Amino acid sequence: MGLKGKLFKAALVLMLIAVLPGLPPKTVFPFKPISITPPRPLTGVLAPNQLLNGAERLHEGGLLQPEGVLVRGNATYVSVYGGKILELGEQGSVRTVVKLGPECVGTYSERVCGRPLGIDFDTKGNNLIVADPYLGIWQVHIKTGEKKLLVSKTNAIIEDGTKPTEPSSSSRSRLTTRQPNIPNGVAVARNGDFYWSDSASDFIFEDAVQAVLCNPSGRLLHYSRAEGKSRVLIDEVYGANGVVLSPDESFVLVGELGGQLIRRYYLKGPLAGTHDIFIDGLPGAVDNLNGDVHGFWVGLVIAADENNPSFVAMLAPFPNLRRLLVRLFVLVEAPFKLWYDATGSDFALWATHHIGHLGGLAGLFPNRGTVLRLDWEGNIVLALHNDDTSSHIISQGVLQGKDHLLLGSPVNTWLGRVKLTPETVAALKGTVKPVPEAAKKPPTPREEL
Repeated sequence: MGLKGKLFKAALVLMLIAVLPGLPPKTVFPFKPISITPPRPLTGVLAPNQLLNGAERLHEGGLLQPEGVLVRGNATYVSVYGGKILELGEQGSVRTVVKLGPECVGTYSERVCGRPLGIDFDTKGNNLIVADPYLGIWQVHIKTGEKKLLVSKTNAIIEDGTKPTEPSSSSRSRLTTRQPNIPNGVAVARNGDFYWSDSASDFIFEDAVQAVLCNPSGRLLHYSRAEGKSRVLIDEVYGANGVVLSPDESFVLVGELGGQLIRRYYLKGPLAGTHDIFIDGLPGAVDNLNGDVHGFWVGLVIAADENNPSFVAMLAPFPNLRRLLVRLFVLVEAPFKLWYDATGSDFALWATHHIGHLGGLAGLFPNRGTVLRLDWEGNIVLALHNDDTSSHIISQGVLQGKDHLLLGSPVNTWLGRVKLTPETVAALKGTVKPVPEAAKKPPTPREEL
């Protein structure tokens, strides 16, 4: 058989894998074209700079994947690989606040031992609220480490608030919805309730590549501490990630990693119960959000611009191609999953972890690292970039003191820290007007996901 014949047969097999019905995986929503607003040009307020260059590396080699970051006084709290929350004190001290899961067998066993992502301070007690994509959402006492599971991965009570309630006796079954799959971001309200994100429903966190190739199945949810149950506020969020509440708690925001935008859900006022796009066309994949009375920080974990297009955005309009890629990943991973389930083999666990893990592609990410500062009206006030890869895969930016910014990361083994310029500090204090955003434009019409 000649080369042309072999290529034809290979193309035929791939086409059948892509279009044949009934092949795994079974996704929550069907594959269909997705529209993603192109990133805004890096001009005006978004123009490249070196404000994040030369990041200091705190606890280098001792913090594995410090994704979530919180600061209170002289203490910094970080979520790290292995189901741990660490407290970083003065003079370089490190204290383990809690270990959520069992001990790890390696850097590939996160599905077993945990990998907490989003964290926030509780408003009802000296606790942290911690979201782990494998172990659920926990309340953890900061001093004693006492932990309480609030949202389970297997038996959470979740109502689909996106569908109208019916008074009939059968309404309960229509209101219950799917179990959480990737708890990610969390923001605690003054009354102790919290808002949280579930990134996707089709794959677990270590299969993030497959998850972002499927049609959006992420959600923004509200958890009632009094009732012990959650309610879906927005469904079909494309890689639901960071969550932050406005200062007056009139709305809550959730970032979209895949859509490169931020969505807003109204909690009060005439628009209460509805949602819209707060800002889109951001120059990167949105990760964690954290705010104060004046505005909030946005970590862009994977840069995207005219010279560095997002692979998610490039594939979004082509459902058959995305379905083919997902099915190929599933086929490659399936024997290793069966092997691990049958024997508990470390090698099989290693293989299933790395096939589809987004962290394995970190070497392909653009060198630009970016943290944005937005006000509560959706204006980009500041854009801080680096181009020296000192901390370019940034999950979160958190102010420490008056003039330092901590930089979390899902891949680094240190916590980044940069000293802010006097001009940046002044802008944060509101003593100077925001830089005009020359590139700002009305939102591009976009298919609701």
